[in-house]
Amino acid sequence: MRVDIEKRHIDSYRRVAQQANKAARKAPFKAHSGKYQKSVMQRNISVSAENKKKMLIRHLHELVINTFSADISKISRKKVIDAFRANTGLIRCIIQRIKAINSYLEDDLLREIGIIKKSLVVAALKSQSPVRYLESKSRILSRDYIAKIEHTVYELMDRIIIFDKKLLRNYKQKEVNIIKNEKFGINDLEKTLGIESELLETLEAKIPPPSRIKARLFSKKVFSLWAPMVLALLASFGAEYSKESAIFSMIKKDEKLRKKIERKIKHIINEKENILKIKQEREFAMKSTGKISDDYRQKLHEYVHAADL
Repeated sequence: MRVDIEKRHIDSYRRVAQQANKAARKAPFKAHSGKYQKSVMQRNISVSAENKKKMLIRHLHELVINTFSADISKISRKKVIDAFRANTGLIRCIIQRIKAINSYLEDDLLREIGIIKKSLVVAALKSQSPVRYLESKSRILSRDYIAKIEHTVYELMDRIIIFDKKLLRNYKQKEVNIIKNEKFGINDLEKTLGIESELLETLEAKIPPPSRIKARLFSKKVFSLWAPMVLALLASFGAEYSKESAIFSMIKKDEKLRKKIERKIKHIINEKENILKIKQEREFAMKSTGKISDDYRQKLHEYVHAADL
């Protein structure tokens, strides 16, 4: 089977491998906090969603690399478990913050710049069964994309010094077709953000909550299977984020779209400032016997996102 893979994807996993090897040679392996904890707690409305996401992704990248590149054979099991519990707790919190920003970008921003007509949540609320509607619209990574992730796992296992190379025998190396001239535009932003969100969900699922970090995860075989998958998902997410950044650069060059985004940012600030008023309107709407309008549903939806950014 042939794998079609973009050059930016290859650049991303090679960069992850290089950084992982550098981290593996460092000592000592430890729990991280400080600036990472602050990035999780930050709720500064003066910082744009784009810049918040950039900062959170940088911290996610550093934390995952430093955590999953540890040479566990040289560290006491207790120290490994304690550090992993601290770090994975932070990693999961950062992932959830990025997911919240992506939710805003996928729903409100895409609607504002005209890529979609109505947010997914508002459409779900109008349907007879919101949960079923959302399930029907849920995304699944394509088979071709999963093949790219599997190829990335193989490459990382081969390139990163701490992994057991004997396990490579379980992987069949595929023929690779490198896509050097990738074509995309502003309308590809929806798909790119969707893939990012799927990768974040998968990455979060691969990183257990601190209470479920147990000694069995740190046998040489288990860790050499677990860590490359986590790093492969990180590399894949990094590749998609680089594409997102390129698309946003296109948007910023479009004066009309840029002004729309600036108006949206001002709108979110106003939502923050009028939080009590909106709560009162929500209570009144819920008590009234008539139907809630789509405009109000959209306003309430935007308020929820604004409150979390």
